[in-house]
Amino acid sequence: MMECAEYMKLFLRDHHQLKKSDAKLCYQYKCVLGGPVEYHREDDKLLSLYQGKKPVKVELQTENLNEEEIRRMNPIWKAEIEKTLTELSDLREELQPVAFASELWETYRGAYGNVVEDVAFLFCREDLIPETEKIRRLDFKKKEDYEIIFDNLCENLTHQLSLYPAMYLAVPYLVLLLEKKRRDKDERWEHKIIGALGDILTTDIPACGGGEQNDLPDEVWESYQKSVARLQEMTKDYLQRNLEQAGGEEGIYFCAEVLAILSDREAAFEMLLGGFEQCPVACPDCDYYDEDMEADGLAAEELLEGIEPAEDVIGKWDKKDYTNTYVWFSNLMHMVNEKEAWKVRYYYGTYTCPECGSKGMLIEWMKRSRREEA
Repeated sequence: MMECAEYMKLFLRDHHQLKKSDAKLCYQYKCVLGGPVEYHREDDKLLSLYQGKKPVKVELQTENLNEEEIRRMNPIWKAEIEKTLTELSDLREELQPVAFASELWETYRGAYGNVVEDVAFLFCREDLIPETEKIRRLDFKKKEDYEIIFDNLCENLTHQLSLYPAMYLAVPYLVLLLEKKRRDKDERWEHKIIGALGDILTTDIPACGGGEQNDLPDEVWESYQKSVARLQEMTKDYLQRNLEQAGGEEGIYFCAEVLAILSDREAAFEMLLGGFEQCPVACPDCDYYDEDMEADGLAAEELLEGIEPAEDVIGKWDKKDYTNTYVWFSNLMHMVNEKEAWKVRYYYGTYTCPECGSKGMLIEWMKRSRREEA
């Protein structure tokens, strides 16, 4: 193992504009990921773990860590992360997530770069989490560093609701984290993780360049697919236990995230991107693009006149059968936010093209328009 002082000397030789504390930061993260610690010119990737924020600092008694403190913390981080993953060894063996030391994390990145550090620290004890700043600058809610790291990871994976290949490596670990919180009976975190995974899966659609294996290694794709299947089971289990608590002002967005997990990612994408109002749609017969629906959609009463709402199915779901998407989704929305649930009938209703008079299900035409636009 290379000594910290030697590492810093080599690092600063090629990063002379930086400080010794930056070199120590790189040394720390290389150690926590399992080492052995070797100097690489690409080490500046460790200094930009989060774009647009200060480097992560370890929260200790003094601001400047000495070599002894670094040596003391590294094995603690690594041991705590591995301890947590060992406790989840049954599911870990089933999902076969990519190892933290794999070079694939550098190949498949998020919006702001390599996400492996964020993923790893989610399995660390919360009081040992490094001090972290938020990527989401407009999030003014006071949060602990552990939750900030989680939020930063989510921003890395879903920025502007685009697909980032790091998701295929991160999803299996997020499913592991969901299982940990389930065993801990931490329902708040279950809800938060399911919502985040729904957002992530929403981007895995053809319009975003996803929906198939493409050039992903077989082991990554298989791990991802197994994780999604397990996530579906866990989401249904969560809903059985917490159906009445899934509501609130943001409840309709949680419903769309569940829709992405259990049934229709493309429909969820349209609802989330359009804020349950905007409905970009083009007629498949005459190619007429309805700019009014794109701008105002379900928010404009006069536009609703061009849509025949689908059948009212409220009360026709047993809260267990997820075979009919329209039935369970309508009822879930009604339970979560009765005030906004009417919109589901219009999404799945019959839209009439103002130009040629052709008719079709609105949400299906929206999905088709998105695919052709991509």
